Amino acid sequence: MHKLFTYLTAGVLLFLGSCAALRHGDMSLISLGMSKETVVKRIGKPNMVVMAQSTEEGPLEVYEYMPVDRNSYTETVERRPVWVYFLNGEVMEWGPGEDWQIDNALTKRMLERYREHKRNRR
Repeated sequence: MHKLFTYLTAGVLLFLGSCAALRHGDMSLISLGMSKETVVKRIGKPNMVVMAQSTEEGPLEVYEYMPVDRNSYTETVERRPVWVYFLNGEVMEWGPGEDWQIDNALTKRMLERYREHKRNRR
């Protein structure tokens, strides 16, 4: 009886762990304007913080997630980085990860979108 209980407990823990792994990087669970804390609660901690810098509008951070995608044509499993951009602790955008270079054009684009977003909120 004790052995059965041990196996059942292990099975339940394994199942719950796999559910959390399936959610990691599921970008359908986040939305624009969502806080960093909510993003981490919904899809887990990022694989890494790609970049963080101070701007006039507040801190700009980029989180990298590596969701597992199944290619329906080749039946292979692929891991492609997705970057989530936060400005002042809120999601501003997300999309395919790139080779990061500290690029003023990217920062300017993010800040312009942020300013436009703030103007449209009023």
